[in-house]
Amino acid sequence: MSLCKHCSTPVRSASEDFCCRGCESVYQLIHEDGLGLFYELKAGDPLTPLRERPFQQKDWSWLLESAEQQNDKAVASLTLGLSGMSCMACVWLVETVAKKQAGVIETCADNAHGSFEFSYQVDTCNLTGLADTLHKLGYELLPKKLGKQAGTTDSLVVRLGICGALAMNTMAFTLPRYNGMETSDELSSLLTTVVIASSTLTLLIGGSYFFKRAWSALRLGGIHMDLPISLGLILSYFGSLIGWSTGHEDLFYFDFVAIFTFLMLSGKQLQISSLNKANSRFQTDSTLPEFYKTSDGEELDTAAIPADTSLMIPPGTVVPVDARLLSESADLSLAWITGEPSSQLFQHTAAIPAGAVNQSAHSIKVQTNTATCEDDAITRLLNTHIKQSSNSNRQAQQKAIQIYLAVIIVLGFLASLGWWFTTHDWVKSLQVLISIYVVSCPCGIGLALPLLDSRSSKFSHSYGIFPLTSRFWEHLTRIGKVVFDKTGTLTLDKPELIDKEQLSQLSDTDKEILFTLTRSSLHPLSRSIFSELIKSGTTSSSIEQSPTETPGVGNSITLPDGNSYNLGRSEAEQQTGESLSCSFAKNKKTIAHFLFTESPREEAADSIETLNSVLKSPCMILSGDDTERVSKVAKKLHISEHFGNLLPEQKQAKIEEIEQSMRVLYLGDGVNDLPALQSASLSGAPFANINMLTADVDFLFTDETMGFLPRLIHIAKQRRRRKFNLILYTLLYNAIVLGVCIAGLMSPLYAAIIMPLSSLISIGLVSKPFNVKAP
Repeated sequence: MSLCKHCSTPVRSASEDFCCRGCESVYQLIHEDGLGLFYELKAGDPLTPLRERPFQQKDWSWLLESAEQQNDKAVASLTLGLSGMSCMACVWLVETVAKKQAGVIETCADNAHGSFEFSYQVDTCNLTGLADTLHKLGYELLPKKLGKQAGTTDSLVVRLGICGALAMNTMAFTLPRYNGMETSDELSSLLTTVVIASSTLTLLIGGSYFFKRAWSALRLGGIHMDLPISLGLILSYFGSLIGWSTGHEDLFYFDFVAIFTFLMLSGKQLQISSLNKANSRFQTDSTLPEFYKTSDGEELDTAAIPADTSLMIPPGTVVPVDARLLSESADLSLAWITGEPSSQLFQHTAAIPAGAVNQSAHSIKVQTNTATCEDDAITRLLNTHIKQSSNSNRQAQQKAIQIYLAVIIVLGFLASLGWWFTTHDWVKSLQVLISIYVVSCPCGIGLALPLLDSRSSKFSHSYGIFPLTSRFWEHLTRIGKVVFDKTGTLTLDKPELIDKEQLSQLSDTDKEILFTLTRSSLHPLSRSIFSELIKSGTTSSSIEQSPTETPGVGNSITLPDGNSYNLGRSEAEQQTGESLSCSFAKNKKTIAHFLFTESPREEAADSIETLNSVLKSPCMILSGDDTERVSKVAKKLHISEHFGNLLPEQKQAKIEEIEQSMRVLYLGDGVNDLPALQSASLSGAPFANINMLTADVDFLFTDETMGFLPRLIHIAKQRRRRKFNLILYTLLYNAIVLGVCIAGLMSPLYAAIIMPLSSLISIGLVSKPFNVKAP
């Protein structure tokens, strides 16, 4: 398998070095600046493919506004968001490049929080130059409050570090007893005191993490895997206290408490870190920000926007409530609402529905008709809920844990009772009871399952698949049907240029002008042309003039030599209402006419055929777009079940209906998909430059094809086989060690040896390398 030299994702041909022009450009820039160490630090960690993003033109006016507040200082500092960082190599690259900029004094990039803090000399530093430099490398500066940041594990990391140190203390001071070393009474007492203190602190600091989770589940009427872990820790600790207070060293399990707690925290940290890393990779400027600015510059929280308020809607940002247009005109996309791929022209005073996205090159002014509240359309659609496991899955898991606990508790009680009646030795009886509860704790599974999920996720990253929730892998193997949204999901987020010869026949000068006209535009047709220009090798422009946008007509530019150029819809196209075409004109004479179509992603037909052969039910399309458009795409892909003109609640109802008989994986990308995404057992979304909403999805995919789906199913099957082997080993292990415990042969020393050894074997079972067959 050949990988891209920059982002380490698969390339289509072994003869290609890069997956896209964006990655190729960044790779060259990094080496030209002598920063090749970045790739050594990255060590093959996959990044997000850049595609045309490094070549786009960004508006940094918000950055200059932020800096204006500190113009009275000689040295100022800013704390901003920064998207695109996914590893420590990215942190090194960002800080190294930033420090090379004139006037930059100190920098601090935070990968976990997606933030970038730097101090600079106000009179010397070119802030827009710094922003452009980072953007050309694939990193985008963002306003501090925009976007949602991935959760961090700072609290758990602190617990893990402290418990690791305490566990080493406990082990070190317990070794003399295991080795039979003779110590004075004073030294023995001191060592025991240190062991008890270390074990107690470990239980309070680390064990409390599991106690709280187990108790919370019990209060809600459920049973969590943390419950048997908690019971094992509590019983072994208090049993050890009884042994210490009565002078019976056979009951000393303090070292087990410390080691077990540390290992279980390690498993939790591994799992959460893997998910946070995937989440932080996709931090981006949100189309729905946390605040909006009024026409007077006042900032309003998105959840508290009053009625009759004049709002400024930046390019690429969603209109939060029903409003009317105060600007003269505006190009707006309704794809989030209807699924229609093209934009629409709105004139002054026109009514704008909540959820429309500004695709004009500049901010537009709107007047809100209503206030944001829980009952308005956009708030209902964006009201996110933490995805919970389905009832049947929770019940099955709880039943398994209940049976496990019942068997262990009853077996321990009977074995202890049997020893009491046989020997009347309460110490031996208690020791048998504790040893059964100690060695039967799900240590191996508690450590190995998070590792298995982490390894599965890391391997899937190389194919552009990024799991974001802990439930992802477990639910994936139970999926019976895949349901697609159409626009932006089953198809790309921009239409496909049909006749690429029209573009290739243009002169280099005309291509450069066309590049200038499209590089800052959010219109889907302009983005499609811009993408094709990048692929064909036109990646820069020497033209200094900025284009002028006329909503509904297009972008135009006049050069110093007097020639004028325009890209937009001709009068004939405006009269016919054709939305998937535009013309490129020089001095009002058309020199190229571009036609576009909605095409399925590459490999979609083959992937859907594969899914239909391995899943319980064939694939389906649910779309808000016109039924005729949906039928055309469905016919190309041989999908018999397809529905168009659906409202969000109709999509949700259809998913809920299917969920009654089988689990559904729903793939969508817009606000109109959120109710369905929340109702499906599993959900996913493509990572796109704009109109990207990741709330309530279990995974994102960056692959522009659909080839990732069969690979994903194959990875899930391999994970399921590894999990089966792990459970089989755990059952065999428990059968053997329980026999040893019941026979009264399990001492604290043996428990301290067997537990980590069992964990190592469990880890080995899930550490086998993955392999993926070509879909």
